[in-house]
Amino acid sequence: MATALLFERDSVDELQDWSKLPRLGRSTLLWIDLDQPDEPEVRRLVDVLDLSEESQASLLDPSNRPGLRDHDSYLQVTACAPTGDRGQKQVGVTSLVSQHWVVTAHNGPLEVLETFRERASASGDVGQLDGPEFLANLLEWVLESYFDAFEGIELVLEDIDASSMAGNHGGKDEVLTKLVTVRREIGGLRRSLTAHREVILSLTRPELEAITSSSSADRFATLRTRLEDAVQAARDSRDSVVGSFDILIANTGQRTNEIMKVLTLASVLILPGTLLAGIMGMNFKLGLFASEAYFWLTLAGMLAIAGLTVAGARMRNWI
Repeated sequence: MATALLFERDSVDELQDWSKLPRLGRSTLLWIDLDQPDEPEVRRLVDVLDLSEESQASLLDPSNRPGLRDHDSYLQVTACAPTGDRGQKQVGVTSLVSQHWVVTAHNGPLEVLETFRERASASGDVGQLDGPEFLANLLEWVLESYFDAFEGIELVLEDIDASSMAGNHGGKDEVLTKLVTVRREIGGLRRSLTAHREVILSLTRPELEAITSSSSADRFATLRTRLEDAVQAARDSRDSVVGSFDILIANTGQRTNEIMKVLTLASVLILPGTLLAGIMGMNFKLGLFASEAYFWLTLAGMLAIAGLTVAGARMRNWI
């Protein structure tokens, strides 16, 4: 399915038949978005825009690997955008960029493009941009989607930390499984981010001046800084996973200490009685064993010692 938007000065129009390419002036920009493009649709686009066979293959099967190719009259840029609340999956977006037209292709709906389309459609200033500047805006929204994914991961980790601190988690193994899953998600996002470094660096090079301009080059240079901020956000999220693991281990250690405290107190309560029972059970003939009263007296002494031990523990806030 194809959607074509024509930005001209301060107006935005959706073209029903983009195959009849309108005249593109200095303040005009055409954006054609292909969602799961089919072969007839791509062939028609190749004829209208005079695209290469390599670009045709890329539109039919968008790559999930970031990259850049210079086709003299236009650039072919592939970016990778995360989808889902935590960016569990990355989807490739192939963009063909000329001075006055931009083509994007992807397999399946992509939230970052939907958001960008809504923002672009509401702004009449887009018609004042050229293709590379439009691409810079699009890449900026792609990077923002990574920040959103890391924010979703932080929310998950906050829930895990709160449950661990309150002792409400289902079990250590279950929480560890969640942390391992989140750690792998962060690793996938970070690898996808760092793969964009070469692309954004290439867009700032002077060899592309036939397509880009000084203003768009400045935007791409700014995107390099934004990319490094996103990579740092990935490192921060990775550190947060380690912090969540430390909280879990600390909570487990605290529970272990509580159990050991109960067992120690139980040993202290039983030990005096065991000692008395051992002494009284020695095989010596004494006169006190002839009276039943001494048995009950000894038993009362055991109970009294246990009671005094519990009272002392409570006074010192041991229990």
